Amino acid sequence: MNDLKDVISRVKGLILAPGKEWEIIETERLSELDLYRRYIALLAAIPPFASFLGSWLFGTHGLHPTFGAGLFRAVVQYALSLPALYLVAFVISMAAPSFDGKSDDRRALTLAAYSYTPAWLAAAFGLVPGLRFLDVLGFYGIYVFSLGLTRMMRVPKDNLDVFTLVALFLTVSMGALHAWVVSLIAPAQLL
Repeated sequence: MNDLKDVISRVKGLILAPGKEWEIIETERLSELDLYRRYIALLAAIPPFASFLGSWLFGTHGLHPTFGAGLFRAVVQYALSLPALYLVAFVISMAAPSFDGKSDDRRALTLAAYSYTPAWLAAAFGLVPGLRFLDVLGFYGIYVFSLGLTRMMRVPKDNLDVFTLVALFLTVSMGALHAWVVSLIAPAQLL
């Protein structure tokens, strides 16, 4: 994955044919740092900056954040989302043996990052007023995750459903913790 063209190809594969894309991903040996630099850093920027631009340009409930405060909040959201994703991956890796899978931090990060793709893309609807409800399309990531789980963490199909629910709970919990910490550091300041 060397350029934007590769990222677009990977995103397209994960959205249109995730089973086939996981076959390709399984054979790759991308390091954690390369995965962050070449994929995660790009896509993880979509939610905070789409939300910032949408609320700054169009407002939220008739209110607009100041440019500086909104940008600061977006930067904090983005900066904290990177270690939060790693923490989710770490817990997935640690939990895998409990579900007869194999612990592997690099593969868990790969699984988490590529499974977040639909949610990151759906967050782009935050740019347009009235379309924010389309964030629900990000739930497609649960399906992408379940397809990649057996390949990346070697979890048997018998344990797939329960492990997917555990990972979903973990992701929602991490999202709530992330939102809380962001609100402490950079509270929303609307005018």
